[in-house]
Amino acid sequence: MRLASLVPEMMDDEQRDLYNSINTGERAKVSLTDDRGALVGPYNTWLYSPYVGERIQQLGAALRFHNALPPNLLELAILMIGCRWSAQFEWWAHARLAKRAGLSDETIDHIKSRERPESATPDELIVHDFCLELLDGKRVSDDRYQETKALIGEKGIVDLISLMGYYTMISMTLNVFEIPLPEGEALPFDES
Repeated sequence: MRLASLVPEMMDDEQRDLYNSINTGERAKVSLTDDRGALVGPYNTWLYSPYVGERIQQLGAALRFHNALPPNLLELAILMIGCRWSAQFEWWAHARLAKRAGLSDETIDHIKSRERPESATPDELIVHDFCLELLDGKRVSDDRYQETKALIGEKGIVDLISLMGYYTMISMTLNVFEIPLPEGEALPFDES
């Protein structure tokens, strides 16, 4: 890890405000701190730039908890970004959430292997193919756009591409600052 984990007694007022905002917001349904009270995952990095960090965490909360996509499609898109960036922490955290959201183990494994998950539901395949076309081609065809629009609507497409952009930023953050998994957890992606 390239940045020191900040605990509350090390923080200035702006950092403490952000820390409290993260820990009392919608994300607080699960523990976001380690046994010392330091934020885990990408959250600690935001404390180093609290003004920007507050806006990032607000955007993340909006995209995670107020998104037009159903949970399985939301998590599928996040996994595709995590896989694209080989973001260890992101994959580790969201593979579990994807399973709870209804993605099958087989679908999750195919995404991780960068294979089209043929056993996925038709809706999941539409979102998968949209994400893949955008990631690989940097655009989507009219046919792909119309197919996705018919499934999730225009609001859903805005939420989907916003989610993809946000989790690209999260993946970059996790990778640049070498954010570790919790102790004892195996890395999802080979780093050789």
